[in-house]
Amino acid sequence: MKVSATQKHARMSPRKIRPYARLVQGMASDRAISQLMFATGKAPEILLHVVKSAVANAVNTHELDKNSLKISSVLINQGLVMKRFNPVSKGMAHAILKRTAHVTVVVEGDAVVKADTKKAKKAESIKTVSANEFMQSQQKEQEEEQVVSEEHLHKHDATEERSVETIQDKKQLASGKIKMNQKGGDKKTHRRKSIG
Repeated sequence: MKVSATQKHARMSPRKIRPYARLVQGMASDRAISQLMFATGKAPEILLHVVKSAVANAVNTHELDKNSLKISSVLINQGLVMKRFNPVSKGMAHAILKRTAHVTVVVEGDAVVKADTKKAKKAESIKTVSANEFMQSQQKEQEEEQVVSEEHLHKHDATEERSVETIQDKKQLASGKIKMNQKGGDKKTHRRKSIG
């Protein structure tokens, strides 16, 4: 089965990436990845990301065997060309072409032969339980729920009592402050000393 991955608009000219594409083509995926990891420059780095992506697509989505993967083809096509200019003397300008590339890596390999693991897992997860055991487990769950609900109610009552006490304390403090302000106490008046 063939699986591909593509990177479009890679910021490098196709001419610079093609030598590395020829190097990798026909290799096993593991060997190709190790070759590209130790090659220097930007071109092998771009190609490495696409190869890893193609391998991941094959293993994860198409469930191919990772050890049997082989790079069948690498296509490097011309992407869009961004045109810029470099101003020079006498009011002229020289063109700068910033080329991009579309990199496509096609990987092929064998499908993984898997046993029916889902059926085996289902068979393991199903247990036979007698009626008495089932009733006992239900009773235990109900008892635990009752204990939890009683604890929750007890905590709720305690917090209500505290909140009532704090509200009363706050009211007393507020009324005390109002009375002090009415009497004119606890106010410090700052007046300038008269010169004279």
